[in-house]
Amino acid sequence: MRAVVTRPGAGRAWLADIPRPAIQRPDEALVQVLRVGVCGTDRHVIARPASATRALPDGDDYLVLGHEAVGRVVEVGEDVRTVGVGDLVVPTVRRGCAECVACAKGQADLCFTGKIRERGIVRLHGFLAELIVDQEEHLIRIPEELAQVAPLVESLCTPEKALRRIGNARAHLPTDGAVLGGVTRALVTGSGPIAILAVLALRLRGVATWMLARQPATGPAARLAEDCGATYVCLSDVDLEAPQAGIGAFDAIIEATGAAELSVAMVDALAPNGVLDLVGGPPERKAVPIQAAALGAMVGRNLTLLGSVNANTADWQAAVTDLSDMGRQFPGAVQAIITDVLSMSDVNLAFGRTPGQIKAVIDIDSGG
Repeated sequence: MRAVVTRPGAGRAWLADIPRPAIQRPDEALVQVLRVGVCGTDRHVIARPASATRALPDGDDYLVLGHEAVGRVVEVGEDVRTVGVGDLVVPTVRRGCAECVACAKGQADLCFTGKIRERGIVRLHGFLAELIVDQEEHLIRIPEELAQVAPLVESLCTPEKALRRIGNARAHLPTDGAVLGGVTRALVTGSGPIAILAVLALRLRGVATWMLARQPATGPAARLAEDCGATYVCLSDVDLEAPQAGIGAFDAIIEATGAAELSVAMVDALAPNGVLDLVGGPPERKAVPIQAAALGAMVGRNLTLLGSVNANTADWQAAVTDLSDMGRQFPGAVQAIITDVLSMSDVNLAFGRTPGQIKAVIDIDSGG
């Protein structure tokens, strides 16, 4: 069976012939993979050396890449009830530690031990293969209309969790059950798939939304944002020492760039009772200055700073629902996020970056 594999730190990925998986347990399903998204995490896995937190699957000297997938069920174990042969599904990524209460309750995104495994990332093979096997609890059934864009479900579940947590953080406010605890102005930083999907999710909820990114106002992300009624602002036009002077104050900010300096600056862009949720963690270790007054503002304005890693089953299911609704409310917007469609034989191109690219996907077909 063909698969795209790497070894952490190898600096490249390649096409390999690996054993065909088979159902081993009665609660498992065999899935024919149709399409897999490529993201920055894949590039990090390829570039970073193996370690205790980036370990290979037991017994193998390679890792099958890919964690943004859609496929069709072709066989089920005798105990499987929630999916059937022919169903279109997206597999979730994170698997629990089997030790803590959060993982025991199916919330591996809240793991207390940190001993999680992730398909295509940590200690488990991913989905960039012709066939995969997984337990039914990790397979989310999706409608046929999402077949071509379903790799975006994994990307969308990150802002879904962020919005859920923002709503939770503002639930105590006297807003009479208003959306997201009364969020009326929101900002998303970044122009990648997660940022664009966060903008679409906020607009879907009727929230006035701004996007702040480095891209010029004529770029594809800016067009997507404006087509759904959001306002696009170039980062170069904003003084990060005083962001409110240029773009105003926001009840909620989703920081999706992973840039530490921008994360710090966004504290000053929050309105009273505002929430800043970081979904793009800075990868490097470096000191970033922060004004003491910014910490004082967190106290004086009742600000909340959160970090969100994706995501539990409820967030995945919300992503499926919202992706369908986005397709109806913002025709063409979701499809426009996928800018590059490749085959398995394009492995040497798939993990690079090309101008204008937002999301690349790899089609898993018999001709690849």
